[in-house]
Amino acid sequence: MADCLRTGFDFLLGEEKINMIRKVYAIIAAFLVCSLLMSCFMITYAAAEPNEENISVDMREADIRDVLSAIAVNMGKNIIYTSEPMSVNFSIQDVKPETALEYLLNSTGLDYIEDGGTLIVGSRDTLNKEFYNKLSLTKFSLKYIDSDVISSQIDALGIPVRKVTLSSNKRVIFIQGLPQDLSKVNELVSMLDRAENVSEDISAGSDLLAPVRLSYITAGQLNDILQQMGMDPGIVIESNPMTLWIYAGNKVLNEVKGIQQKVDIPENAFGENITFTAVKLNYLTVDEIIPILDELVPDIQKVTFERSLQTIWLNGSDDSIKLAKSIISKFDIKDHINDNIFFVYKTVNITAQELKSRFDKLGLYNVEINYLNYPEFSRSVIVHCPSDFKLYVLNHINKLDVMTEKIKVPVDYSDIAGGMYRLAERRRLLSELTGIPETSFTITNNVSRDNDYLYIMYLEETSENIKKVKDYVKYIDDPLLDGISN
Repeated sequence: MADCLRTGFDFLLGEEKINMIRKVYAIIAAFLVCSLLMSCFMITYAAAEPNEENISVDMREADIRDVLSAIAVNMGKNIIYTSEPMSVNFSIQDVKPETALEYLLNSTGLDYIEDGGTLIVGSRDTLNKEFYNKLSLTKFSLKYIDSDVISSQIDALGIPVRKVTLSSNKRVIFIQGLPQDLSKVNELVSMLDRAENVSEDISAGSDLLAPVRLSYITAGQLNDILQQMGMDPGIVIESNPMTLWIYAGNKVLNEVKGIQQKVDIPENAFGENITFTAVKLNYLTVDEIIPILDELVPDIQKVTFERSLQTIWLNGSDDSIKLAKSIISKFDIKDHINDNIFFVYKTVNITAQELKSRFDKLGLYNVEINYLNYPEFSRSVIVHCPSDFKLYVLNHINKLDVMTEKIKVPVDYSDIAGGMYRLAERRRLLSELTGIPETSFTITNNVSRDNDYLYIMYLEETSENIKKVKDYVKYIDDPLLDGISN
């Protein structure tokens, strides 16, 4: 058996590695014969013809060699595994076998070299040291920039490849390295070898790529966000996952850094996917809607660009996104175009519901006040009016945002023997919810007309606070309410 394996390796690796591999196979043969212990090297041969269809793999706590075998069957290739055995959880759906292989190797920090019909899988160090002669040598033909420029940018990114440039032909560069590193070089060439870079000012010392250094999210996550927003992605180097390299002018670079400030925050440190939802406006601009969102949905991240005055990207919880969309839909209407303006007013003494109720009685033309959820408790209203009407409207609002005189009104009752105790507990809760001191509430003795029980709790407060307490009583009796009808 060892002789058969040795013959296969002689063919796959060449004469220069025969002596080393013979020693390894002697160990493998001993392990297999004596105890069937897991070996350090494994060769899997797939006899079937390559399958062009997509595959799905779902394996838990599986030996990585078993996962590689499953992928090899669908690739029609030999796979030589040269690292220590390890257990992996691997799940991927409906992809090409090659994609599955790359995903598996990326998730385990491994790489591979392809030699004809054989993939040699192992750590980067092992592949670079032991299989140097099998590393791919790839020619990159350039159209607009010199090979020295590409070479210097490769050094700046720290891509671990070997480079060969020709003094006689500056439009060609040869790169030797692992497949993942060659892929990075290909990204770099595609990014930089453009007509706009045909300039005498661009030399080997030019800084064409700018680093965006991150603290809480990875470069890959920021890259995904940029692509969600339709921006050109940068380059991610696996050896430095907290830096994204961007090829862009100062304006775009500042936009990227603006996005970074909003998403590279501690709250996102352990998140896997950071998704932004694009909302397109029909009549308003982002400058008009953002002040409203800032005031009413403060826990949502907002990103805008000068080139997209009617598109805003939102990031936050599902509830926050839903609320923001609801607000936008209420105000992004045709009637609100022209020279009308929005502004948010926070009441001082009364609720949003009470202010709207009072204001609507004035019947002012072309002025509208709106509120959002739970207006019986909240204090923010959104005012829409012509721009030259703002001071006039604010003057009316300030006159309406006042407390009335205090009155005494029953707000709750109990008709059981222990009613005084029950009302005392409810008084404590109502005080916590409203901020009204318990001393403003009074609980009577039994005031029933007959032999039953009736204890009344009344409140000495302004009519606005009395209305607020009565609304809270309704919520206490039915906590699942979602708005109180007047």
